[in-house]
Amino acid sequence: MPVAGTPSPSAKPAGKHGKPGAPLRGPLLAAAVTAFIVFASSLVAAWIVRDHLLHVAESTFNARASHVDSDIRRELLLCTQLLRGASGFVVAQAQSSGDGAPSPDAWDRYVSRLDLDDAPPCVRSLGYAEATAIAPSPAAAASGALAHTTLMWPPRGDGLEGNDIGVSDETRAALIRAANSGQVAMSIRPLPHESTLETESTESQTRARVDLLLPVYRSAPPPALVAARRASLMGFTVARLDTEYLFASVAAHEPRMGLHVAGGEPSMLLYPPGIPVGAQYAGRPRFQRTDTLHFGGEALSVTFATSDPALVASAEFSGSAIAAAGFGAALAAGAAVFVFVRKRGMTLAEAGMARSRASQDEARLMAIIRSSGEAIVTTDEQQRIVMFNPAAEQVFRCSAMEAIGAPIDRFIPERFREAHRKYVERFGETGVTERRMGRQQPVLVGLRADGEEFPIEASIAQIHDAQGKLYTVMLRDVTERMRAEDALKASRQELRALSANLQSVREDEKTRIARELHDDLGQQLTALKMDLSAVEQSLGEMPSAPPPVLAQLHGMRRLIDSTVGSVRRIAADLRPVMLDDLGLMPAIDWLLTDFTTRYGIEIERRVEPGGVQFSRNGATTVFRIIQEALTNVARHAEATQVRITLVVEDDHCVVSVADNGRGASGAVRNERPGDKSFGLLGIRERVHILGGSVSIDTAVKKGFTLKVRIPLAAIQQEEALP
Repeated sequence: MPVAGTPSPSAKPAGKHGKPGAPLRGPLLAAAVTAFIVFASSLVAAWIVRDHLLHVAESTFNARASHVDSDIRRELLLCTQLLRGASGFVVAQAQSSGDGAPSPDAWDRYVSRLDLDDAPPCVRSLGYAEATAIAPSPAAAASGALAHTTLMWPPRGDGLEGNDIGVSDETRAALIRAANSGQVAMSIRPLPHESTLETESTESQTRARVDLLLPVYRSAPPPALVAARRASLMGFTVARLDTEYLFASVAAHEPRMGLHVAGGEPSMLLYPPGIPVGAQYAGRPRFQRTDTLHFGGEALSVTFATSDPALVASAEFSGSAIAAAGFGAALAAGAAVFVFVRKRGMTLAEAGMARSRASQDEARLMAIIRSSGEAIVTTDEQQRIVMFNPAAEQVFRCSAMEAIGAPIDRFIPERFREAHRKYVERFGETGVTERRMGRQQPVLVGLRADGEEFPIEASIAQIHDAQGKLYTVMLRDVTERMRAEDALKASRQELRALSANLQSVREDEKTRIARELHDDLGQQLTALKMDLSAVEQSLGEMPSAPPPVLAQLHGMRRLIDSTVGSVRRIAADLRPVMLDDLGLMPAIDWLLTDFTTRYGIEIERRVEPGGVQFSRNGATTVFRIIQEALTNVARHAEATQVRITLVVEDDHCVVSVADNGRGASGAVRNERPGDKSFGLLGIRERVHILGGSVSIDTAVKKGFTLKVRIPLAAIQQEEALP
């Protein structure tokens, strides 16, 4: 007979011989549903993130393509400048010789001096063609055609059509377009001696020749009316472009991006030579874009394509990473739900085992407390020590046997004991579980067993048990940290002193250089201008004086005037002379006027110093603050209006610079987004030296406001500026 309270030998554990797996079916089903929901959510998130990053990659590709478009346009404009210089040479030769065109020898010498291999390298040859303004027949004149346009250099023509460059329909149309507009015209025509190239998609691409044509007129500037302009036409300067070199040099800036350029009517291949855009990749490019550039009356079709893995690597990695993380989260969530559901059916025996495990956890917790690196001291309601861990023994240099049972006052300096006792009593009355000690003073003072005082940081907690309240203090010795902070503060003060000295030295050096530029170099340039004017006047009175020499002297005088202006501008940027000679207010007026002239940004000013006489150092500081703030506006703000305020409030000089630009997001930064300079950091250092403060108010598309407050005592001295 079985003993009462013991299981019968025939009794079987539940679930052993019942329906197999019945106790696990519910938890497994709940875990599977949870895992599926979490994994499906992660897949959706991965797809959204991947799609967003692919859009970002496409935006990056478009930005890079736009930069290439700008580079192509810049290269073509450089070639245009070369044509304009050659046009000026032709006009000068015509006015000098009177026969209407330079000789082939003179043109040869001029082209040799240009060194076409370097300036710019995309121009293969440079020539000049004489032209008859209006065709001789009335029908041709009515249609706007030109008569023969004879290429007088190079002397053997271009090797294809002879010396008449207007033979082909494309070039003739470009000549008429240039003659009527007075601007550079582009001619794109096929090369008749080269076969077409077949692409992989069976599209034929014709190789082409590209010329730039610029009309040369007898009068400068050319007449406004088309008929008068055609009558004044002398000829055309002609530049043959090396399109392969031009586009290859631009494409080299984006080596991972394919470039395909075509132009003309019908479309002719300009770049790459014989390689269609589709042949640059084994498959379809990941990103592709076609732009149209208009130049010289022609439209260039520029196609960009890339399969650069760096553009999409982050999208692919992020999508895969989120999917993998979602899979792991699904497994973890499923496991958590399985455990939770299983625990709901836990038996009383399992609950007893849980209490046993709780006791083990408590033992582990005590072991952790004993091994903790922080000193832990527990007291009762009478503030007598009941626990003293090994870390506390090291900090206070006292064994736990000596400390336990002793009052906590033993480890507090006598002058702080009464305040500590009242603090613990008030803390016990609040019922707050945990609090950091010493809110009024971040560092407290402890007392070692040998009488040495040392700084500590501490927090206090309270719990209730069967014997009453227990207070636990966790503290750490911060002696070494305090020493390091003191050393850091001293080092920071030394660095600020060094910064102040460097600012002073820099201002003195700027002042010296500005004075030398303004007084020495400016006076020498003025004297040189006077001597040149005297020479020009003397030659002008001579009947035999050659006009080209007089024109060259006049040009030299204009160059000297420009140089004098540059010297004055550089000297003013270093340090305005009026800041030392006239004072701060005239210097600020000059700075604001110069800023508006340079950048076209409207400035609303309110400068009311209220009779304050600024010292030299104070005037320099205020001037540099406004100058640096305006520089930041010009570089980063994209603003159309700036408001400048300089007033006196409560014994402080307040300077405010506010714009209506794009502003900045997040916390206040040392500089606007994307900029790595030290502008605002320099302003903070200048203001800190004078005991002032700097505040910034900004938000995205809400503008940027810089406000500086400087005590008047720091910038208003007895030796004030006038």
